[in-house]
Amino acid sequence: MLDGRRRSVQPMAERLPDGDEQNLGQFVNQSPWDPGADAAAERGADGAADRLGCLGGKMSVGVGHQHCGALGKQANCQVAVTMHAVSEDPGSRLLQWRPFLPR
Repeated sequence: MLDGRRRSVQPMAERLPDGDEQNLGQFVNQSPWDPGADAAAERGADGAADRLGCLGGKMSVGVGHQHCGALGKQANCQVAVTMHAVSEDPGSRLLQWRPFLPR
């Protein structure tokens, strides 16, 4: 989605014309993504596993003291494992994501 190094909601919202981070965050969090994964699989898209940056919070589901790639160290954070469609065009398309639940 658009050029840029980080694929979290805040940097993506900053690159959009209206820049509404709350609306984009709500769209990403409440949208069903399975149909996109099926469509990409039919087109033969390649997938690459990745981890999103950490999201802070003590009372949220999945928060644990674990490695946070965005910070480059261990911290109390949430981590999501993502699957992206990768093509020759710049960027990638988010197909699926699941929270990583520490034990």
